[in-house]
Amino acid sequence: MFLSIVIPTYNRAHLIEHTLKSVLAQSCDDFEVIIIDDGSSDNTEEIVQPYLSEKVSYYRIQNSERGAARNRGTEYAKGDYVNWFDSDDEMLPNHVANARELASKHQYPEVLNLMYQIKDSVSGKITPVQAGYFGKEKQRKNFLIEGNYLACNPVIVRKDIALKNPFMEDRALSASEDYELWLRLLAKYPFHQSPEITSFLIQHDERSVNTMTNPDKLETRFLTFLKYIDDNSELKHFLGNDYPYFVMRNYLILAVDLAYNGHKRKGLFYLKKAFREHKSALKQRVFWATLKHLIF
Repeated sequence: MFLSIVIPTYNRAHLIEHTLKSVLAQSCDDFEVIIIDDGSSDNTEEIVQPYLSEKVSYYRIQNSERGAARNRGTEYAKGDYVNWFDSDDEMLPNHVANARELASKHQYPEVLNLMYQIKDSVSGKITPVQAGYFGKEKQRKNFLIEGNYLACNPVIVRKDIALKNPFMEDRALSASEDYELWLRLLAKYPFHQSPEITSFLIQHDERSVNTMTNPDKLETRFLTFLKYIDDNSELKHFLGNDYPYFVMRNYLILAVDLAYNGHKRKGLFYLKKAFREHKSALKQRVFWATLKHLIF
């Protein structure tokens, strides 16, 4: 079997059915689906029951957060590759076929990177996502050094590599655990990319990145993420002279998140930290966006 599609889910009974239907509508059937219910309190199990088969399996675990749920799914996977697909998004019919073609083209490498777009759940408006080219180390670093332009849906990892490089299961890292893993993988392996769009990330009000507005949790998430990066000597070596710039960018993103959600004092604090970390902060659009939120 080529691909194991792991779908972690938590209280997404009203959304997961659309995702499952899109996954099962693939033009290539060389895949399995593993649903990991991360301790939902809604009727998720009831909703997915009609879809269970030899191809689709369901496991319920004690609530452990998404990193742990993805890792459990990886352990159950029978495919050569693993794809962690979010339970509120949409897979296009070419997703599996495109991944298999890309893997074959590059003699089954460690990491595949398909492309995705963002679709608004209300208006249907589609927003392109910045594409990157990972052919050279410098370009690979520069792509993710600005921020996490990837998502789980388009990243497909060979199972042996996924087992050796699991998601961090630290709850404090929640919503940044994928970014940490992509950087960790980039430090070791080339990402083989296809320009073809194969999935939509559905933008809606319930997305965790939209509901995480508590200033302490926002601060803890970013600082935990930076600590994991700082503690990884291999990754710091990979980032090299770009490391201060990378830290500055993360301080800026934290600052604008805090300022946008009305936490102006903390927003100003991290805006200053960003400037002290790297003077090019003044050239960043997010710097001035933060100031705008601080003033108005």
